[in-house]
Amino acid sequence: MISSARISINAMTALMEKMPSYDSYRSDEQAADAERTFRRALGVMLKDCGDHLLRVAEKRAQLMSAEEESKVDALIERIGLIFRRLDREGDVCLVGNCDNTIHELEEIDVRLILVIENATEMVHHLEAGATADHWFQTEAENLSRDLSSFSEMAEERNYLLGLGWESEFSWPGREAV
Repeated sequence: MISSARISINAMTALMEKMPSYDSYRSDEQAADAERTFRRALGVMLKDCGDHLLRVAEKRAQLMSAEEESKVDALIERIGLIFRRLDREGDVCLVGNCDNTIHELEEIDVRLILVIENATEMVHHLEAGATADHWFQTEAENLSRDLSSFSEMAEERNYLLGLGWESEFSWPGREAV
């Protein structure tokens, strides 16, 4: 169950306020600025997740098994992949029917916020204490799935916004534009 006890209401509110309003874009620059703002806000929360993982791993360095260290490394690597996807720059050019694309983007943005909230909560369940073994057995896999899902949604956003080389090709399950 998701709990917001560890998540700053101010941080989540600030993130939601940075969600782009796609149908109000008036220029390419405005669209690119809104995208950068939202992506940076998502990146800050992901960075906090990664930093927390590394802090706990550092505190538990002598208590962690090789498998646990490997899990932390894999989670950090997933976060790095997401950063690369969030770091896409370029001209924002909505693909397909603008109204449909905007609707898809808004749905993805809401899901991204829910995933980042859940990921933040899971990461903060990992503490340097005795419950860490349980976290590595259960939460680490869930977090890995959430980060993978987040990464896929970030790439779907890139496609819908016409950003990145992947957007030059058809997204899996879609017809070429």
